Amino acid sequence: MLKASLKKGLLTAIAVVSILPVITSTAEAGSAKNVFGAISYSPSTRTYSSGIAKTKQAAINASLNKCRSQSGAKDCTTPLWFKNAWGALAVGSDGSYGTGWGTNQSLAEKYAIETCEKYGGQSCQVVLIKQAR
Repeated sequence: MLKASLKKGLLTAIAVVSILPVITSTAEAGSAKNVFGAISYSPSTRTYSSGIAKTKQAAINASLNKCRSQSGAKDCTTPLWFKNAWGALAVGSDGSYGTGWGTNQSLAEKYAIETCEKYGGQSCQVVLIKQAR
């Protein structure tokens, strides 16, 4: 009886250990699907930047740091972050801006222009498009 119980326990342990690499690689593949993007903008200098990373906060930090170092301005803000999608920034001739994101590039651009115009932007044009996938 003890031998049968021990044998059954050993076979269970072997089965669990043998599927562990499959479970681990599946979990890693699932986490690799999540990619975050962020777009930052300085209204005073009209400097824009983006960041792509494995976490939302890392993407925001990368984008803000680039904006601040390129512009030297303290008014860099991150009006958009996105996950597994496209993000866009549109800027108007008057300095107004808008952002948008979507499952494809054209949706992101469309929403960015619409948002820019909604906030009074004149002649809004997409100045940055970024994919996080």
